[in-house]
Amino acid sequence: MDNRAFSRLDEGALVLADISGYSAFVAQTEIDHSWEILHELLDTMVRSVEGRLDVSQVEGDCILFISGLTELEVLEALETTFVSFHRRLRDMRTVTTCPCEACANIDMLKLKFVVHRGSYSRQRLGSIEQLHGTDVIVAHRLLKNKVPSKEYVLVTDAVLGRLPVDRASRFAPYSEDYDVGAISGGYEEIAHLWEAAQATERKRVLPEEALLDSPVTVDASVDVISERMLRPDFMKLYMHADRLDAFEGARGADLGTEYHCHHGQGMLSVLRVVSIDPNREVTVVSTSPGGDIYITTRFEPEGPTRTVVRRLGWWDASDPMSAMVTAFMNDFSTTTVETLRSIGTREPDAGGA
Repeated sequence: MDNRAFSRLDEGALVLADISGYSAFVAQTEIDHSWEILHELLDTMVRSVEGRLDVSQVEGDCILFISGLTELEVLEALETTFVSFHRRLRDMRTVTTCPCEACANIDMLKLKFVVHRGSYSRQRLGSIEQLHGTDVIVAHRLLKNKVPSKEYVLVTDAVLGRLPVDRASRFAPYSEDYDVGAISGGYEEIAHLWEAAQATERKRVLPEEALLDSPVTVDASVDVISERMLRPDFMKLYMHADRLDAFEGARGADLGTEYHCHHGQGMLSVLRVVSIDPNREVTVVSTSPGGDIYITTRFEPEGPTRTVVRRLGWWDASDPMSAMVTAFMNDFSTTTVETLRSIGTREPDAGGA
């Protein structure tokens, strides 16, 4: 056998993110739409942990990630993924007008995680690379369990032993016998993460609560501005980005669209569309070191060919870094005035990259 088919032995976190209920979902729905929904959810999950967890394999409705992060960092990444998953589900429900069973029953989909730490090698079969080793088997065995919950993180003792005591104490003890022997660890229910995220997120910034109110008069109609505002080529100019990667929103709509704006020296800013009322307003959120920044852009017509583009910004003024965010937003509102004014008269360069 060609020894080059195997790599050296690696060690790290083995993470399985599994969409629960997908088999029943497929059995009850149209296969073409159910596959589109699965693909969109898997893509959302991968992007949510980009730079933190690496995709090793996609196994139907499950993704195997590997990572060299600490166990605490892995759990924090998975919490982000869980919220992103449910946000995408909600956005898909919001924008879809399709009456098919798949689109009507996406609420039956849930998300669970298994986390183990161990050793593995990489086995290459043609162009496909797979992980090989006892610890890889252990992680997969744990997908079949009797945890009394639909959405949870199940970890092994190898993970619990590396967590801070206060974080490890949140896991209920769990053990089960498998063909590889007894496996013990703990589980934590995580449905509350999505409930908490919904309680704190915003859909728009109202004038009376805005920490930034920046109106700009543009010589263009509302429909022209509304259509061009979210185009990747314009967003690249607007955000002063060296490169911009755009990711489609839910079911191809604007809601949930993400813009990953790459700036010099490895800086990355991410914008996501959280609500949209066509020809009236659009709200985006950007995560910064000072917390989330929400910007609602309103389109207020002044006749058939003039529009006041009013930007309303909000962020947590109690955050210790609020002064830095305030300075940044004031500078941003000033330096982007001319870009906004050009939206109706100048076609941006083609392409977002």
